[in-house]
Amino acid sequence: MTATVADLVAGYEPTVSALITDYFRDNEAARTALDLANRADRRLVIDHMAIRCHRVDERASEFTALGYRYRDELVEYPDQGWWAKVYRKEGRPAIFVDQAYEDDRGRESLLRAWVDRFGDRVLHHVAILVPDIDAAKAEMERAGVPFSGAIIGARGTRLRQIFTAAEVRAGEAFTVLELAERRGYDGFVAEQADGLMQSSRMKKMG
Repeated sequence: MTATVADLVAGYEPTVSALITDYFRDNEAARTALDLANRADRRLVIDHMAIRCHRVDERASEFTALGYRYRDELVEYPDQGWWAKVYRKEGRPAIFVDQAYEDDRGRESLLRAWVDRFGDRVLHHVAILVPDIDAAKAEMERAGVPFSGAIIGARGTRLRQIFTAAEVRAGEAFTVLELAERRGYDGFVAEQADGLMQSSRMKKMG
């Protein structure tokens, strides 16, 4: 059976379903990953999704009203100008909501300009869970999907991640797809998050 995006979000709340559906519509790498999974008769599993905004608590209120909960999963990068909270609900992908600091620490963050341009009603990225990130990356590269950098996290560690090169909208980096390999760990390794964040910058070609 060939899975569709509608199959991926079956049973999800309409708000979350719409965010994921719109993301797959706009992100070619995500559509390629779903196509490859279908060809191999694999189920595509969404690990988490990320939303950029100007005020985390305000933006997350839409999800807490749906039963998502914040349980002290905080990621902070004052030197890089941003921070995030993780919201979870049983049976759903985690939602990673981030923003630039509102004081001087946020001056250099790329998040503020991204939200100014694209708003906070779209996903910055979706992460799909893969059993072997090296093999998944190679498979997607053979299908023509470029990546923004190297895999973050050493082989055999609890979490390894990589972003595809950004989709471009109006000349600016827009959305990316993340591959995530986990080993008995469902959290977010703080020391890896900023490496991924920086890799989402649009690279100049040629």
